[in-house]
Amino acid sequence: MQLALVSPGCAIFCQVLSVFGIVFLLVLGFLFNAEVEELVGSTEDPVNPKEVGHACFLAAGIYTAFFVCCSCQQFVRKADTRRARRL
Repeated sequence: MQLALVSPGCAIFCQVLSVFGIVFLLVLGFLFNAEVEELVGSTEDPVNPKEVGHACFLAAGIYTAFFVCCSCQQFVRKADTRRARRL
Protein backbone atom coordinates (compact mmCIF):
# COMPACT_ATOMS: atom_id res chain seq x y z
CA MET A 1 0.00 0.00 0.00
CA GLN A 2 1.44 3.34 -1.02
CA LEU A 3 0.87 6.17 1.46
CA ALA A 4 2.85 8.82 -0.38
CA LEU A 5 0.36 11.05 -2.17
CA VAL A 6 2.59 13.83 -3.50
CA SER A 7 6.08 14.01 -4.93
CA PRO A 8 8.98 14.98 -2.68
CA GLY A 9 9.41 18.29 -4.49
CA CYS A 10 5.78 19.23 -3.99
CA ALA A 11 5.95 18.28 -0.32
CA ILE A 12 9.02 20.43 0.27
CA PHE A 13 7.50 23.37 -1.62
CA CYS A 14 4.31 23.06 0.43
CA GLN A 15 6.35 22.98 3.65
CA VAL A 16 8.26 26.13 2.73
CA LEU A 17 5.11 28.00 1.72
CA SER A 18 3.36 26.85 4.87
CA VAL A 19 6.13 28.15 7.10
CA PHE A 20 5.96 31.59 5.49
CA GLY A 21 2.15 31.54 5.65
CA ILE A 22 2.14 30.57 9.32
CA VAL A 23 4.59 33.29 10.31
CA PHE A 24 2.84 35.98 8.24
CA LEU A 25 -0.64 35.10 9.50
CA LEU A 26 0.47 34.89 13.14
CA VAL A 27 2.06 38.33 12.91
CA LEU A 28 -1.08 39.75 11.29
CA GLY A 29 -3.27 38.08 13.90
CA PHE A 30 -1.27 39.57 16.77
CA LEU A 31 -1.29 43.01 15.13
CA PHE A 32 -5.06 42.95 14.59
CA ASN A 33 -5.66 41.74 18.16
CA ALA A 34 -3.48 44.58 19.44
CA GLU A 35 -5.51 46.97 17.23
CA VAL A 36 -2.43 48.57 15.71
CA GLU A 37 -3.33 52.00 14.35
CA GLU A 38 -1.96 51.33 10.86
CA LEU A 39 -4.30 48.37 10.42
CA VAL A 40 -7.48 49.61 12.09
CA GLY A 41 -7.25 53.39 12.01
CA SER A 42 -9.02 54.41 8.79
CA THR A 43 -12.63 54.24 7.63
CA GLU A 44 -11.99 51.34 5.22
CA ASP A 45 -10.54 49.05 7.88
CA PRO A 46 -12.47 46.18 9.51
CA VAL A 47 -15.17 47.02 12.03
CA ASN A 48 -14.09 44.32 14.49
CA PRO A 49 -10.31 43.78 14.35
CA LYS A 50 -10.44 41.05 17.03
CA GLU A 51 -12.50 38.87 14.67
CA VAL A 52 -10.01 39.50 11.87
CA GLY A 53 -7.19 38.49 14.21
CA HIS A 54 -9.09 35.33 15.11
CA ALA A 55 -9.55 34.53 11.40
CA CYS A 56 -5.79 34.99 10.86
CA PHE A 57 -5.05 32.55 13.69
CA LEU A 58 -7.52 30.06 12.22
CA ALA A 59 -5.86 30.34 8.80
CA ALA A 60 -2.44 29.85 10.43
CA GLY A 61 -3.83 26.67 11.97
CA ILE A 62 -4.87 25.44 8.53
CA TYR A 63 -1.38 26.16 7.20
CA THR A 64 0.03 24.24 10.17
CA ALA A 65 -2.12 21.25 9.23
CA PHE A 66 -0.75 21.41 5.67
CA PHE A 67 2.80 21.61 7.04
CA VAL A 68 2.23 18.53 9.21
CA CYS A 69 0.66 16.64 6.30
CA CYS A 70 3.60 17.42 4.01
CA SER A 71 6.07 16.50 6.75
CA CYS A 72 4.33 13.13 7.04
CA GLN A 73 4.66 12.72 3.29
CA GLN A 74 8.40 13.35 3.56
CA PHE A 75 8.63 10.77 6.35
CA VAL A 76 6.70 8.19 4.28
CA ARG A 77 8.98 8.77 1.27
CA LYS A 78 12.10 8.30 3.39
CA ALA A 79 10.68 5.14 4.96
CA ASP A 80 9.80 3.75 1.51
CA THR A 81 13.32 4.50 0.28
CA ARG A 82 14.88 2.72 3.28
CA ARG A 83 12.57 -0.25 2.81
CA ALA A 84 13.46 -0.48 -0.89
CA ARG A 85 17.20 -0.44 -0.10
CA ARG A 86 16.83 -3.37 2.28
CA LEU A 87 15.10 -5.49 -0.36
